Amino acid sequence: MNTQDKLVGKTITVIDKYGYQNLSLRKLTATLGLTTGAFYKHFKSKDALYEKVAIELSRNFIDKISLPDNATAQEKLLIIAKNFCQYVDQHNNLAEFLFFNSTTLKVFSTKKSKYDFLDKMKVLVNELNPKKNVSNQDLFIQIWSFIQGYAALVNKKIVEYDEDLVKRTLDEFLQ
Repeated sequence: MNTQDKLVGKTITVIDKYGYQNLSLRKLTATLGLTTGAFYKHFKSKDALYEKVAIELSRNFIDKISLPDNATAQEKLLIIAKNFCQYVDQHNNLAEFLFFNSTTLKVFSTKKSKYDFLDKMKVLVNELNPKKNVSNQDLFIQIWSFIQGYAALVNKKIVEYDEDLVKRTLDEFLQ
């Protein structure tokens, strides 16, 4: 494993345990026996590290989900929603980092995504939008907003995950 990969892996571990808000490059590099100067040989900035970490988290998340080839786009989306709610509940700091830090929000807002997870979501939403009563982008925003909001409620123990509710809500979006 090269130094850049070690930095990414250690950053993921630290964020998962403590959150990203107070992540110090000095402390991070020290845990790997590096100086901050050595860090800058591998990344231009903390934002560059964060972008690489977010790409890795996104890829890891979607790769760990088993999406059967014979499942419909809606069934796949329901599997992703359930796994996302579980992920937020088990790795709240990583989910917070991946979807709400300023570096990843900048990348989300660009036309060209670098995140496998969101790319997969967009493909599935596009397949689910047969009537085209709304744009694919608008439908994606509706579905993704619901999934994120619902995951937050599950994480805060306000509700328990209800697969039927998620399915009914998705059905309503698709009518």
